[in-house]
Amino acid sequence: MKFMIAAALAAAALAGCATYRAYDGPSRAAAEVTTIHGDAKLRAELPLALVIRSVDGRAVDLRYSSIVVTKGHHTLIVDCQVGGAATGSTSRHHVEIDAEGGESYRLQAEMRPGNRSCERVVLEPE
Repeated sequence: MKFMIAAALAAAALAGCATYRAYDGPSRAAAEVTTIHGDAKLRAELPLALVIRSVDGRAVDLRYSSIVVTKGHHTLIVDCQVGGAATGSTSRHHVEIDAEGGESYRLQAEMRPGNRSCERVVLEPE
């Protein structure tokens, strides 16, 4: 029983650590793709999380906190979760990117006054 609980906790901790490949076909060289980092969907009461919900109309599964896209224009849908599950708020944002390849970005929130919700979500180079 203790092993099952420990295994479940380990699986939950690792959820959201993987990277979703948002294109078909084989893996590509780093110079041909752009990586975008968000936050894990399963989180322990962090005050803010930016969760990638979809890219170019493809749903991003629970286990992914980052995505990799090919060169070109892409549209992300991102949830900005502020506060805990019981008292927090979630807002949905569309983020556009013209990826060049060989780049890495992190999602960042611009907060509304009072820091209780997101005004918008932007990409910051890493």
